[in-house]
Amino acid sequence: MKFNMEFYEEKKGKTNDKEIENIKEYIENTNIQKNYEEQFLNNITDKELYHLSTQSQNILNWYPFSKEMKVLEIGGGLGELTGILCDRVTKVVTIETDLENARLLAKRHQNRENLEVIVGNFEKIRLDEKFDIITLIGIIPKINQLMNKQVKLIECIKYLEQFLKNDGKFLIAVDNKFGLRYFSGHPENIFNKKFESLIGYNDYPEKIETFTKTSLEKMLKNIGYNTNFYYPLPDYKLPNVIFTDKEPAKYNSVDKYVPYPTSKSDTIFNEIDVFREILKTDSNMFPFFANSFLVEVSKNQINPVYKYISFNNMRKQEYRLITKIANTYVEKQIVSKEANNHYQEIKQNLDILKERSIQTVDYIENDTIRSKYIEQKYLLNNVLTQFLEENETQKFDNILNKYIEILKIQSFKNINYKETVFAKYNIPIENGLLQELHFIKNGLWDMTFKNCFYINDTFYFFDQEWNEPNMPIEFILYRSILYTISLRRYININTLFEKYNLNKYLVLFEKLDNALQENIRDEKIWEFYSKNTYFDIDSSKQELINIGIRDEAKQKAINNLESEKQDLINQNQKLKLENEKLLNQCNILKEKEQKRITQRIKNKLKSFNNGERKKNNNE
Repeated sequence: MKFNMEFYEEKKGKTNDKEIENIKEYIENTNIQKNYEEQFLNNITDKELYHLSTQSQNILNWYPFSKEMKVLEIGGGLGELTGILCDRVTKVVTIETDLENARLLAKRHQNRENLEVIVGNFEKIRLDEKFDIITLIGIIPKINQLMNKQVKLIECIKYLEQFLKNDGKFLIAVDNKFGLRYFSGHPENIFNKKFESLIGYNDYPEKIETFTKTSLEKMLKNIGYNTNFYYPLPDYKLPNVIFTDKEPAKYNSVDKYVPYPTSKSDTIFNEIDVFREILKTDSNMFPFFANSFLVEVSKNQINPVYKYISFNNMRKQEYRLITKIANTYVEKQIVSKEANNHYQEIKQNLDILKERSIQTVDYIENDTIRSKYIEQKYLLNNVLTQFLEENETQKFDNILNKYIEILKIQSFKNINYKETVFAKYNIPIENGLLQELHFIKNGLWDMTFKNCFYINDTFYFFDQEWNEPNMPIEFILYRSILYTISLRRYININTLFEKYNLNKYLVLFEKLDNALQENIRDEKIWEFYSKNTYFDIDSSKQELINIGIRDEAKQKAINNLESEKQDLINQNQKLKLENEKLLNQCNILKEKEQKRITQRIKNKLKSFNNGERKKNNNE
């Protein structure tokens, strides 16, 4: 790894984001070069996932780079994507303007011999070579820092053209200003405020550049570029699924992701539910409301390899895979080396299907798991749903019965509890129920409707990742019914459970399903995504009304108390006046009494004096 400071100009300033500072400190103090995710504590956040986990790499991890390519990464950040680029191509040059970020990026990928980190404003950096790919991922929030002045994306692209080969491509990831998540109350990515992108950042003096698909496409076309759009959900930062115009989101496929919460995301609705309604009403509206875009940009014609990509973000690292759909095949890829063993187990499961004479569209090519691409309308869950929609209940029943017969191939009864999957996961079961079940030695428990095509009266299974010893086929049927959500529009699933004699196993199967899921999923990641909550406007409005009523009642009580207080003050004043009047009267009476007494005394003294005079005269 080469660290180049030739073009660095010292800048002052530090982020006031305490969480980002903690992430930087974490990178600085850990000895792990790549797999920071293993060190996650509880209560992880969206910023930790983006900066430290493999999930942020999903935006490029699937892309068909050629090993001989050279890549210029603009805005390396903390090296979130740098490592995956180094894995895929012969040379990576990363430009980062912030010295602290660049040093942490270099530390994180210090063992990469094919990496050069250049620190500085890329407008002043001189490069003596051209690149096959130039990446501008999440460029808008930091474009002014990279150019050290206020610029537009089109100016940035025009400047970088000098470093792109004639047949090269830009890979650009930006937010959609009208992304559905922003209508739901999710904060935008520049100022972390709600609804700002929807109103064009009107409250900010500097002009913030925002895009829709149409505006971005038009801008690039005007300077001579062709484009190919991808639609990552929930967004380009933490993709769970990526749709394209060739394989667009549909009503029954848009639920392949889970929106992620942030500290300020007081969302008011579930965006998946709204996306479904949009797609059901007018599927052409999806690009307008897509949360973000990844765009291939080239002067030449673009021939994309993959038209659909999905990821298993909720799983433990040892089970995470990428599913990539091309025009004629579907391909499985590991996310990281931790999933190698799981990948080999899937190959073994193909042999189990063949041994049971069950048809599959999966095959191995150049040590890679692939499947023949078949249109989604042939998926068994879609076929069954369509029959219910058309009120063809007999056809529905016939196909479902045939499916059950496929599951029963090589099944058996009368098994010892200790040999079953129930014992493995410490789930007790009554012996009577145990003896009723049909078991499969190698239980491929994901042989569900969603993992099966139905073509010309034949079932073709695919994507069989999981194998548990001595699994009841009734459990597989239970999962098929439970997880085919589209059936619920036309039939109560409890009716199906009763029809196929599954009711008595429901509690038991729920425990087993939970145990299997807990074994696969990453509990910390699961807990993070489970924090999604929705702000109920109606309830909140009623609560505001109730608060208003309570406040009004309080004010009335205060007013009454004030009135009573004033009455008391008035009464007190009145009493004071009456008291003063009484005091005056008392004083008058007292004065009169004193005068009367004084007069009596005077009269007695006078009488006494007169008596003394008479006495003296007589003498």
